[in-house]
Formats: sequence, C-alpha cells, structure tokens
Amino acid sequence: GRLLFVVVLLHRKAISRSGLQHLGPSHSPFPALSNGPAKELRSTVDWSENAVNGDHLWLETNCSGDLCYLGEETCVVKIAKSAPRRKCAACKIVVHTACIEELDKINFRCKPTFREGGSRCLRDRNILRHHWVHRRRQEGKCRQCGKSFPQKFFHSKEIVAISCSWCKQAFHNKVTCFMLHQIEEPCSLGAHAGVIVPPSWIIKVRKPQSSFKNSTRRKKRTSFKRRASKKGTDEWKWRPFMLKPLPSPLMKPVLVFVNPKSGGNQGTKLLQMFMWILNPRQVFDLSQGGPREALELYRKVPNLRILACGGDGTVGWILSALDELQMNPQPPVAVLPLGTGNDLARTLNWGGGYTDEPVSKVLCHVEDGTVVQLDRWNLQVERSAVQPEEGTQKLPLNVFNNYFSLGFDAHVTLEFHESREANPEKFNSRFRNKMFYAGAAFSDFLQRSSRDLSKHVRVVCDGTDLTPKIQELKFQCIVFLNIPRYCAGTMPWGNTGDHRDFEPQRHDDGCIEVIGFTMASLAALQVGGHGERLHQCREVVLTTFKTLPVQVDGEPCRLTPSTLRISLRNQANMLQKSKRRTSVPLLNDIQKVCAADLRRLSAPPDSFSVPHAVPERLRLRVNRIGLQEYESMQFDKERLRDISTPVGIVVVRGDCDLETCRLYIDRLQEDLHQAPSTCHRVHYQDESTGVPRPSSAHRLSSNWSFLDSTSADRFYRIDKAQEHLHFVTEICQDEVFILDHEAPAVSQVRDPGMPDVVVEPITHVTHDLSLIRTHDLSHVSQVSGCSTSGVSLLVRDSTGCTALHLAAQHGHTEIVSFILEHGSKLMLDLTDRDTGDTALHKAASQQHVEVCRRLLEAGASLSKTNFLGKTPKDCALDTRNSELVSLMESQPVEEPTPHEDLETAV
Repeated sequence: GRLLFVVVLLHRKAISRSGLQHLGPSHSPFPALSNGPAKELRSTVDWSENAVNGDHLWLETNCSGDLCYLGEETCVVKIAKSAPRRKCAACKIVVHTACIEELDKINFRCKPTFREGGSRCLRDRNILRHHWVHRRRQEGKCRQCGKSFPQKFFHSKEIVAISCSWCKQAFHNKVTCFMLHQIEEPCSLGAHAGVIVPPSWIIKVRKPQSSFKNSTRRKKRTSFKRRASKKGTDEWKWRPFMLKPLPSPLMKPVLVFVNPKSGGNQGTKLLQMFMWILNPRQVFDLSQGGPREALELYRKVPNLRILACGGDGTVGWILSALDELQMNPQPPVAVLPLGTGNDLARTLNWGGGYTDEPVSKVLCHVEDGTVVQLDRWNLQVERSAVQPEEGTQKLPLNVFNNYFSLGFDAHVTLEFHESREANPEKFNSRFRNKMFYAGAAFSDFLQRSSRDLSKHVRVVCDGTDLTPKIQELKFQCIVFLNIPRYCAGTMPWGNTGDHRDFEPQRHDDGCIEVIGFTMASLAALQVGGHGERLHQCREVVLTTFKTLPVQVDGEPCRLTPSTLRISLRNQANMLQKSKRRTSVPLLNDIQKVCAADLRRLSAPPDSFSVPHAVPERLRLRVNRIGLQEYESMQFDKERLRDISTPVGIVVVRGDCDLETCRLYIDRLQEDLHQAPSTCHRVHYQDESTGVPRPSSAHRLSSNWSFLDSTSADRFYRIDKAQEHLHFVTEICQDEVFILDHEAPAVSQVRDPGMPDVVVEPITHVTHDLSLIRTHDLSHVSQVSGCSTSGVSLLVRDSTGCTALHLAAQHGHTEIVSFILEHGSKLMLDLTDRDTGDTALHKAASQQHVEVCRRLLEAGASLSKTNFLGKTPKDCALDTRNSELVSLMESQPVEEPTPHEDLETAV
C-alpha cells in the first residue's frame, strides 16, 4: 500500500512539472469572478519581438457541449451554459473567456512553436517534448492498452484521456496507461513528421542595442536583411525571427497559404485545421499581408513545398511572389481548390473544389506529389496611336497562367465584376451569381455586342497572320489558352478525334493554344464541344482597333486600342496529385519506403507504415447513409454507423479503385430489382437465420458518393471526379459507406432482416480470361459454363480488360454475342487501364467487322475516346477498311451528354 501511494505521489508531481497540475484536485479557494483577461487575446500568430512562446490562439466558439478545460472546481464561471467560450486552434482546448486568466495562473501554455535564441544552454535545444493535454472526449484507442476510449453522447465531467497536441498519441487517464517516463520523453511529431517545421528550426532573436550597430554590421548577423535604399546606400532591416533548418532528404516541409476569402467559410476552417496538425508558424493567412514575408522567412529551407488553399488567382499571386524573390530552387506549389472555376487545380488532378477531405490526407498527397512544369506567359501592352477611347490602358495582370481572352466571355465577366463592385450585398450566394451570369450572357447574346469582334482585331502567331480566317469564321470570342481546362472544367481545345495538324495540348511544352469561338461553339462547351483550333505558337502579337472587353485569368477590364505581345516568361514548379499505391512495392522501392520510416524511429512501433500485401479479393458490405442524417450527425461516427442501411455485399479485387467499385454497386442495384441473371452469383439471405428470402432493400438514387470511414473523427465525402485516384482500401476496411443525396430520412434503426446481396466476381481471373485470348472457339462452351455457374463478366484482368475486351480484340464473334446477351450494359463502354480503349476500339483496330456490327447494335458508344483522343471511328479510318468505315459512318451521330458539375460555370 505504501509503495502504491509513493507511485501515485510521484505521478502527480511529474504531471505538475509538465504543466498538467490541474489534472489533480485543486485546494485553492475560488477566485473572484472577473470580466475577462486583462491582456489582449490573440487569434493569429505573433511575429513581433513581443511574441511569447506557448501563447494560445483563441477563437470564438459555440461548443456548448464541452465543459471548461479547468473543470468545475477551478472554473470561475457559475452559470456555465450562458458564458462565452474560446477555443485554441493549436491545442483544441475550450475555456470560458473569463477563465483564461486562471489558465495563465496555472501556467498551462500552448504547444511551443519556436525557441529562444538568447539562451546559452545548447543541450536539448533540438529535442521536442510532448505537449500533454487532458481530454473529456477522445476518438480512437489508447496507445498503451489498445482499448477504445469511452464515448459519451453528452458532455462528461470525467477526464477520459491524455493526448499530445503534436503527435496526437492518446492514453487513458490512468497510472497503468500513462506512465511516468512518457511525460518527459521526446516527441516524434507523429505521422506528419516529414512535413512539419519543428519549433527548434524557428529562432527568436534579440534586438541589438543601437550602440552596437556598427559591430553587428561587421559580423553580418543573419538576423539582419540588407536592402538597397533609394539613395543607393545599404539599409539594414532587423527581423525578430529567423530560421535555421537541419537539412534532411527525408524532410519535405510544407508552407501553407490560405485565402479565407475563397470558398465561403472554408478558408477559415482550413486555417484552424492546419494549425492543429502542423506548426502554426508554417500556416499563413493571405488576408494578413500576402505571401512575400513568409516566403522570405522560409526561402532557405531545403525541400520546401507550398500548399496554396484558394482559387487560381491565389496560385498566381504566390507564383508572382516567387518570381520577385527569385528563389533557387523554386519550391513546387500544390493547390487545394477553394474557388469557383479551379481550372488549374483540375489540370493538376487536385479536383474542381474542396469538399471535406481530411486535411491529413491532403498533406499526404502534397508530400507524395509529382513535380511538373507550368508555362507562364508575359503580357506586354503598347499604346496605340489611335485616340484613346473610354477604357484603360493597363491590364489587371501582366502575367497569366491559365488564359487570356477577349470578346463575349470577357464582356459577361466584366458585367458581373462591375455589378458586384457597385452592389456587393447582392452577390452573396453562388446561386445568385450563377443566375446573374446566365442573365448577362443571354442579354449579351440578344444585343450581339461582340458580333463585330473579328473586324477590330489582328492576330499574328509566330509570323502567321490569322486575321483572314478569323474574319471568315466571324469569331465572337478568342482565347489564348495555356492549360487544357477553361470555364470551370470545359476543354476548349477538344479531346475528340485526332488533332490533325496540331499536337495534343500540354501545360509544359512552351506553346500556347489559340482558339476561336462562335456563339454556337461557346454554348456547346458545356456539353463536351470545343472551339476552332487556330494555332499552337510561342509568340503572339495581338492588335486591337477598338476598346474591347478582355480578361486575364478571370480578371476583366475594358482595354483601349493597343498592341499586346504574348511571350513565354518562365516555367514554374507545380505539384501534381498522383494516384496513391496500396499494393506491395517493387523491390527497388523498398529502400524508399524504409528510408521514409527512418524519420519516425523515435515514434511508437504502431506508427510505422510497414508495407503489406493487399488481399486478392475484398468482401465489402455496402451501407447507405442519407443526406439528412449525414448533415445532422456527421461528427458522430458510431451513431451514423448504427443507422446506416445495408444495401448488399460486393466482392472486388484488392487493388480496385472507387471508379470500378461504383460499377459493381450499380450492378448490385440492378440485381436488387430484377431477376438474378446468370452473370453474377446473387444471394438473398437473412443475417440472423441464413434462410434465403426475397429482396426488400430500397433502391439507391443515381446521385450518391463514397464516404471515407478511415478517419478517427468523422466520415468524409469523396469527390466523384476524384474516384479514379483512390483505392477502396484507402477509404474503408470491411464496410464501405456511401452517401445517398436523395435517400428518404431513416425513421428507425436498420431492420435486422435486411437481405445481403452478394455480387461476386470470377474467382480465377487470369485463367478464365486467358481462355478468350486464344483463337480456339471450343472455349466458348467453357466461358458459357463459367458464367452459368455464377461468375461475373464484369471482372477485369491486370490490364483492366474485361472478357468483352478480349473477345472483341481477338474476333470471337460467338463469345461477344454470348456476353452481350447475358452480360450487363455497363461493360459496353468500359475502358482498359493501359490505352483507354473500349471493346469497340479494339474490334475496330483489328478490323473485326462482324464484331463491330454486333457491338453497335447492342448500343456501344461511337463518341467514347481513348487516351490518344481517338474514337472507334478514328480507329476504323486508320485501318482503311472500306467495309468497316462504311459501317461506322452509317450509324447515327450521338449527341454529347452534359457532364455533371457541381461547380458554378463561369
């Protein structure tokens, strides 16, 4: 008993030394109620000479369910429910505003973000200690015992966990789980140690005395910056902070810039989330002065990467600042799209808009991203000799990354810009903005204000005069395009058929694409059309003879008659989001994986990401969650899991991506509401008794999306446009959850008698599909036997080919007929992973006329393009087979279907 008493006593003393003395009972009397702290509460990082290490970043919050961090015994507020609260963005504690003074009295500081440079003690200066915080609510499991933390539906007075604000390790609030030695042990910074800037790198320096000014100049201290003044003399500017990084090839520090004006309130929320995961001193609010000061501070950090959270304009702002500083090497820039169009983000695979993907995954994508080049173009304006009319002689931007245009689209954008400047209160929602654009475009169409554009411009590209062709086709809009995307995701250069005399469009080839539009081709953009390709050039001379509306990367103006020269400025380093692999790495990649884990040697054993083999097949239960329940209980994972409705079970390959998994789930719905076909083995069984029973599940709507269930705090939606970038194993384990946007509200917990529907693929993929690769038609009966025994014809081999792909490629007419008769319509336009060919592409390339005829009769698409931009008709033309070409040309022309896009079309 005495030994146990000593252990508990030592435990409390150690907690007191680490700043957690409030975990124990407090014997001090209650202080008098005050109106709040005397000092100013900070909500942003202090970069001045008065900065205090460990200052909290207080934000207003309405966390009514969270008790004050001090607890009932020390809290000075008697009526806790009505008192205002504050939340720290860096360590996530919640206290009453009136209790912040008491928090200072017990000396509970936030996690340190820098180190003092005046200290002469060099011991342990590069070692970071844990920042332990107690929690009344904690997700996940205890690091010591492996048991889950108790989850309370209401606020709890009991402290259930102790966790570190840096590495996010959590322990039960018990002596058996939270050991004494863990209080003082070094912190590994957790899973994102490779991108976090350690506090030991950021040093606060003392301001020198004026009497030592000359001596400090001779010593050339790094806390001074030499700048040239207007008089020609050198001027020294003292800065309170400096960086001394420790170079390491395993470190890729990320500098985060957030534009809170982009994406509504998303920017503000992202600021808080990044401050929680990273060092708050590597996260910057662009509304507080721009990116230049931060880039100057971090310019010496090796392997630096930049994450720009905002629209395409925010990215251009950062790239221009990098040009001014002439950083060498220039750090690559990743994009987290918060704007409306986000065409540059789409080009680099970052998607059309940020939904609610976990910030932790975003940082992983930035760390693993591929560095690519982006052309940037200069715009030089020379005033014309013509008398100036109403308008401006200066462009809003002198450099563009996306596009420069003039004519109809610029006129509509200019009307919107001028109306918003005059009445900003009327443009406070995306729907109103969208309606205004539609109205302005329709009005401009009726007035035909841009009908004479071709008469007032002269365009010369690399010495070739395009003016006669522009006047002949009477273009009402001309676009000089640098990237493939334009106007919220459309592709003006086109991706259909061959490009004839032009090369496919690239953003790193040093060429700019010149495209002309009529009103008809502009309208067709939104349904997959494209403009008239005019030229691919390296230099453009554009002369205007009348005041015309123009826009540079979405910034419009009225430009007086001028001569504009467009030339290549430079190439910027950008980060392209790459598809993450979950399969076993190759032998030459094992060293990279092991090297990446070396930086976490001081971390706990379970934090190592040891590569493991992906199972050949995954058996996944599909559960549906309605939109109403998701919005009301999105932070309560267990409750959402309980009320989710089972749809069925799918069995997919271990390396299946979400785009392919969607096909299986759609096929599952077909089997739920029609007689089971012979193409799949379908089971309807009761969960409790196992007795077969008929289906009673509700049908999924056409508008549904995947949910990521691997995060500890909540479910996150996956953007449909990014499903090809994610594997199933990245978002779930044994159950996959989907969000049905049009599902009816769930009035009760799921019915335990809901049937399981199993869609199971072919078990021996390689063997069964290899039968079709041969030319022996005796294998038709074997394929038929496999299908009637319950195997799926939707299954793919390692190259993404289905049975229909292989049968069409090798000309097995009987097998194609059997698959078309017994298989699903979904496989007609499926593409393989290597070339993007459909079955009709492969049959046309091999000149199998009869196979092509049967595929066309079944409804195969003639407008589907492969990775080379070719349609099946183009493949037939390449073979010069007259019979095959006449068959293709006899088919009716397909109308392009509009692409679903939740972003505002500008």
